[in-house]
Amino acid sequence: MRHLIIVVATALLLAGCGSSGVVVQGDPASSPYEGPMDLPIDYRDPATVGERSGAAGRALECEGAPYDGGGADYDSGLASVQDSPAAALDNLFEEDVIGALPEEGYRVEREDDGRVLFSYDVGARTKIAFVAFDSVTDYNGDEGWGVEAWAQCDPSELPATVTDDLGIQVWEDSSGQRAPVTRIQSFQGAEHCDWQDITFLHLSRDSGTDEYVRDRHDELAGFLRTSFDGTASLPHNATSTGLHRDGRELWLGSTHDAAYLVSLDDSDDIERWPASKQPIGCL
Repeated sequence: MRHLIIVVATALLLAGCGSSGVVVQGDPASSPYEGPMDLPIDYRDPATVGERSGAAGRALECEGAPYDGGGADYDSGLASVQDSPAAALDNLFEEDVIGALPEEGYRVEREDDGRVLFSYDVGARTKIAFVAFDSVTDYNGDEGWGVEAWAQCDPSELPATVTDDLGIQVWEDSSGQRAPVTRIQSFQGAEHCDWQDITFLHLSRDSGTDEYVRDRHDELAGFLRTSFDGTASLPHNATSTGLHRDGRELWLGSTHDAAYLVSLDDSDDIERWPASKQPIGCL
């Protein structure tokens, strides 16, 4: 539950922030999180996002279900404890310990008994949260400030400029609303595998997640159910999903062999994206 309270970001909280500007100074939140800051974190594999993200998950204000979260790993030798909570958050991003999240724009939302809540807000609502704790022990046996828990809403709830910078291609539904990435998302292939010219599309269905690939040069031909076709025709039984991005709408046939991307400006401009035989990854 949130109530009107005043939170002051002291010099101590912001001291030691790195040059990347992860934490910014700003006006106190008008309605900060007022729930418990010290909540247990469940590290088991089947744990829900809420169970594995502690107070950070509770602090979110998502339109849908929380997307991801957990606790930071200070035993691996990557992240290390710091002299201030802001420096701890900065260190977490420097060491690339967590996934694709914006690396700037966080502010202190609340301080309470050795813990600090950092929030990334969109429209005055918390979409990403970190809880820093002043008694974390790292792999060296040092004790100091570390990130105890983190959580995020679905990336589609972030601004388009942010998700574009993160390489997350968010689609829109038939009403023009950004669709959750748990439903559909696309992204370019990894640079270290030289797959930058390949686009991967993940679409969730009741039976699981289908993967479609825009592979114009047949680099992954052996992993695909059919081939890319930039001048394709729609199967007679194809139906529109209503989902669209970059001027193309997603259509599906009765089989899962391919997806069809139809231009919104020219219905005869159709690309066939083959489905993968199994999930494709780059190591």
